Amino acid sequence: MEVDMLEGRFQRASLFKDESKLSVFYVPESLPHRENELRQLLNTFKPIIDSPGIINRIVLITGPVGTGKTAVAKKAGMLLCDAAKRRGVNLNYVHINCRREKTNFLILLQLARSIIPSIPNRGYSPAELLNIIVESIKDKDASIILVLDEIDYVINTSGEELIYDLTRVNDEKLNGKQPLSIILISKNDNFQAMLDESILSLIPPLNIKFHPYTALQLESILEARVKEAFYPSTISPGVISLIADIASEWGDARYALELLWRAGKYAEEEGVFKIFPEHVRKARADTCPEISKEFILSLDRNDKLILLAITRSLTRSGAAYAPIGLIERVYRLICEEYSERPRSHTQIWERVRVLSRIGLITTRITGKGARGKSTIIGLEEIPAEVLEKELTGWLKNE
Repeated sequence: MEVDMLEGRFQRASLFKDESKLSVFYVPESLPHRENELRQLLNTFKPIIDSPGIINRIVLITGPVGTGKTAVAKKAGMLLCDAAKRRGVNLNYVHINCRREKTNFLILLQLARSIIPSIPNRGYSPAELLNIIVESIKDKDASIILVLDEIDYVINTSGEELIYDLTRVNDEKLNGKQPLSIILISKNDNFQAMLDESILSLIPPLNIKFHPYTALQLESILEARVKEAFYPSTISPGVISLIADIASEWGDARYALELLWRAGKYAEEEGVFKIFPEHVRKARADTCPEISKEFILSLDRNDKLILLAITRSLTRSGAAYAPIGLIERVYRLICEEYSERPRSHTQIWERVRVLSRIGLITTRITGKGARGKSTIIGLEEIPAEVLEKELTGWLKNE
């Protein structure tokens, strides 16, 4: 029965010509309304191709989620590497998402792997990895543009050491040569305020700011993606403008693209081959722009289980905040449900602190009780029911 249902889904015609064109990982041929930012980035990095190893660049890109920061950086990387190849310059573009790689070691390992693909996953300290990277750059006479995307995560969880070490590599370890350039991407417009003065002195004040998209800009972005992602005549009038209006509250193109994708899925579930405004309204009802699918999926399984325990505690109690003790009890029941070994109290508390620092949850200290102060946890930006539903689905599919 289930096999027949699955086969039926495979055989059913689809509205989608290529769903990947709606993914946040896809970099389109053109980036509407980000031409100026792309041009600024290309002009900034042009000297590293003209004078390889003689000059480097450190750039900060800031702006809210969904404003094109990552796409512009990747597009610039592609164009710069193509230009370098034509000129015989060995330039590598390395894009690392700090939220996914999580630790200084994993970030450095990804950088090392981009130069030496066969490097083992373990057996080195961060300092040893950095030395391996430096020696490989020398041996290969390479120049590197390293992008540290969502750099806020590193600052919040591991401090500033990685940024300090990387920005000092050129002068201290490469004898004055300048083959390592860095792009830092942050959603925080006040990112510099998070840094110590000793780090700020190493980062030139070059900040490319990305502003939220307007409704009209989102419409043109969606129209371009529709041509790539859907078959002709599958979008009814009013759909694109409705999605753009909804997403323009945040100016978030990622959210607009997710709404479009979900609306298409609702249409397919109903067996119709045209997306209507009602499908968009359904998609809006079960999504929240503050929830980034890629963000949640990048968490490890235990963090997802803790987050699920928080959402369940809040939805069952109906309260704005839940005490850490209740959340721990719910977490242990959830671990039984998913056949996972529960972590200790100390480990749970440490992960709660990390989830708070990266902005997924909020924590507060309530008044003194029999055992002193206690911690309560809430979700100020994300509807608990929506996040619980998403987490449950993702965990079942892992």
